[in-house]
Amino acid sequence: MSFTIRGMRAFAKAATCSIFSVTLLGSAASAEDATTLSADFNGAREGYAAAWQQQPLAFTAAKFIALPAESYGSYTPLENTEFQSGDPLIVYAEPVGFAIKEMNGEYAIDLSVDFELINTTGQVLASQEGFTTLHSKSFNQIREYQSSLSFNLTSLQAGEYKLKIRFNDVNSNKTGSFVLPFSMKEAPLQN
Repeated sequence: MSFTIRGMRAFAKAATCSIFSVTLLGSAASAEDATTLSADFNGAREGYAAAWQQQPLAFTAAKFIALPAESYGSYTPLENTEFQSGDPLIVYAEPVGFAIKEMNGEYAIDLSVDFELINTTGQVLASQEGFTTLHSKSFNQIREYQSSLSFNLTSLQAGEYKLKIRFNDVNSNKTGSFVLPFSMKEAPLQN
C-alpha cells in the first residue's frame, strides 16, 4: 500500500487523535476510580473535620530553625539555640485548630502574629502586635499549614531570653501561643 504525502499527514493526524482519545478516556476512568472512597475513610475524614473545629489553636511544632522552611515539615533544625548579635532568629510553627473560611468556592486561612521579647526577670523588652499576617487560599481545605517567621533582634546583650509568639485567628476568636527560650552570646572580636 503506497501513501502520498497528504495521505501520510492524514494518517498521522488520525493516529494522534486516537492516542489523545485513549489518553483522555483512560484519565477519566482513573479519576472516577480515585473518587470512590470507603465509608470508613469518609467517616474518619468527617470526624477529623469535627475534631479540628473543636480544637483550640495550638501547635504540633514550634522551634528555631536554620533557614526558612521549604514546605510543611521540610526545614533545617538547629543543634542549639545560641545566637550571636545580628543573627536572624527564624521560627518554624505548625498551627492546628485554626478556622477555615469558605468564600466563593475557595477556602482561606487568615492568621495574625504578635511577639514579645522577654528577659530572665520577665520584663518585656520588645513587643509588636500584628507583627505579620499569614494568608492562604486554596480550593481544598488545607490543614497541613506551616509558617517561617524571621526576627532580626540586633543590639541584644549577651544573656538568656524568651521569645513569646502568639497566633490570632482572624476567622474565629481563637488564639494560641508558645515560648521559645534562647541565648545571645558575645559577638567575636573583629581583627
